[in-house]
Amino acid sequence: MPAEDTVFNVVYDKYMFWSIIVGIFTFGWMFIAMLRYRDGVEPVENMEKYHIEVGSFPVESHNTKLEIAFYVLPTILIVWLTVIALASNTSVWTIPSDEDSFNVDVVGKQWFWEFHYQDALTWEDDSSATHVDVEWGAGSSTLMVHAHGSDATNVTVEIDGVETDYPIDLAAEMLSVSGMYFDAALHSVITVYDAEDHLLHTWEHLPVGTILSSAGGDHLIIPCDEPSTLDLYSRAHDDSNPAYVGVQHAFWLPEWGVKEDLVPGLESGTVMTFMPDDAGTFPITCAEYCGLDHSKMIGNIDIVARDGATCEVDTGIQKTESHTNEESTGGGH
Repeated sequence: MPAEDTVFNVVYDKYMFWSIIVGIFTFGWMFIAMLRYRDGVEPVENMEKYHIEVGSFPVESHNTKLEIAFYVLPTILIVWLTVIALASNTSVWTIPSDEDSFNVDVVGKQWFWEFHYQDALTWEDDSSATHVDVEWGAGSSTLMVHAHGSDATNVTVEIDGVETDYPIDLAAEMLSVSGMYFDAALHSVITVYDAEDHLLHTWEHLPVGTILSSAGGDHLIIPCDEPSTLDLYSRAHDDSNPAYVGVQHAFWLPEWGVKEDLVPGLESGTVMTFMPDDAGTFPITCAEYCGLDHSKMIGNIDIVARDGATCEVDTGIQKTESHTNEESTGGGH
């Protein structure tokens, strides 16, 4: 089910409301007419004067106001529903410029998703929830991990695929590694664990050009509180057969009620835009049959806060109370 604050859910509720109103009047009049004019009911006096003909109003006796209402009211309703639909359509299909949105290329293959990052992203789990804070970034030559009030005991630093483990100074409840320079061009991940190797906190830097794959268990990671643009492509798994350009996929994010096709051979690709405002991990699936292992075309999308930011601002439609009180499912992967 889509989240309660998506434009699609709101439009659905509005259409359902007006459908119920129309249904009440339509079926109400139908049942009244069935009871009033059923076989065996005493006919109206002077029935012959009505000259009733199928498909036309009585010639001698009619109600002009009622007849006009039969045309005017449905027309107003149709115009109103069209306005609602077009307004929502405009909201969904307004594509922000590359400078104003976070951009990722999504490539559908048989049978996995690839995520090619066109913009850099540095994110971190909510420090107020994990009691762990990582300080490392541009111009920094010292990695600092603060773990005051947490159960953290060790830290794993992975830079460009190379992992190094460090113990946390339990007395000071922190880790300081001097001479470790931050390189914005390298994929870096810092994970913090407790004594039983339970993951407590994740900090990650994804440089431009990073490629993640659902085949390896990677998640698509998107920042909250800013528009995101996904350029979607369907491509072959390899180049061994130049004539094969892939198959039809459909990238579906049920949480936001959005879906877009990936068309093989379409070099320009297709586009999907959305603005998530709730941190958490949500499902990705393929809504188009794409071969024998179509069921493997699944994955996850992590909505995270950029380093130094939070996802507390509601940038979408006002949430219902139940949705606002839901606990986050976590941003790590």
